[in-house]
Amino acid sequence: MDVATLLIIVAVVLLLGSLLAVRRVPQGFAFTVERFGRYVRTLEPGLCLVWPIAERIGARQDLRERHLRLALTDLVTRDRINVRSDAVCFYQIADAAKASYEVESLEDALRSLLGVMLRNQVGNLDLDALLGARARLGVELMNACEGVVSVWGVQLTRVELDTLQLPEALMDAVAKGRTTELERRASVLAAEGERRTARLKAEADRDASIMHAETGSRVAALEAEARERRAEAEARASLMLSRAVAEERPQTLSYLIARQYVDALQTLAASDNGRFVVMPLEHGGLSSSFDGIRALAEGAFADARAAGASGPAGAENTRDSAAASPSPASVRSFQPPDVDGRIG
Repeated sequence: MDVATLLIIVAVVLLLGSLLAVRRVPQGFAFTVERFGRYVRTLEPGLCLVWPIAERIGARQDLRERHLRLALTDLVTRDRINVRSDAVCFYQIADAAKASYEVESLEDALRSLLGVMLRNQVGNLDLDALLGARARLGVELMNACEGVVSVWGVQLTRVELDTLQLPEALMDAVAKGRTTELERRASVLAAEGERRTARLKAEADRDASIMHAETGSRVAALEAEARERRAEAEARASLMLSRAVAEERPQTLSYLIARQYVDALQTLAASDNGRFVVMPLEHGGLSSSFDGIRALAEGAFADARAAGASGPAGAENTRDSAAASPSPASVRSFQPPDVDGRIG
């Protein structure tokens, strides 16, 4: 065998050895390497070299987060009630070597450990506490198992109780109790609403009474003020009338009587009690009253002319007063009404 053939054989052997020595590790996985059956190192994702014949790949571990479902049927609470619960455990391998060599079957070991811990946790709780502490129970279960699974190179990320089933009789009792509690709350809310309604109604009545009393007091004050003003007006009118009588001016009395007479006629004409009114009229009294009014007017005009003549502009004021006031001859004499009530 010549040297060239030997070199070719050596190159082929080296090529095959290099191909056997190169290993490709996928992302998210870790491979353990054993040399003559003993663990020596862990291969990270990528291309790695393994000595042929002396070394080999021991275990292939998935480093991604995985979940494990637990179906438990024999959980007993502290008050001796059997419940059924399904739990879900999420875990991740943190150390590939420990997960490969510290435990025989990782999933079976996790399932058994979580089952025992969950039974212990449920056994320390009453049914009411168990129903209200499902989330807290998962956290406590994860903390209780953390010390054991760390030896296996596993990290628990989350433990959740999926379902929690009670016996049918107990479910009926719980439903009835829940219904009773809801009815009690509804009764309490209804009573509270009635109490608030009664209180608001009482407050509204009180405010209405206060407002009514205040309004009545204001109306009484206004009425008293109006009566006082009317009394003052009547007192002033009486004083003026007494002064006129004292000054011997009977025309004032005639004017007042005529005014009241005309007001009475207007009231009778505006009444809806009848279509027409037949009433006798005293021509003499009415004529004398209007004569008194005319006399008052003539006296007022005479006083105005006298006052204008006494001033520096008396002549001009007298002419203005004469032009503005009608003469006694131009004043139409009063004619008494006819028998049918018409005034001619």
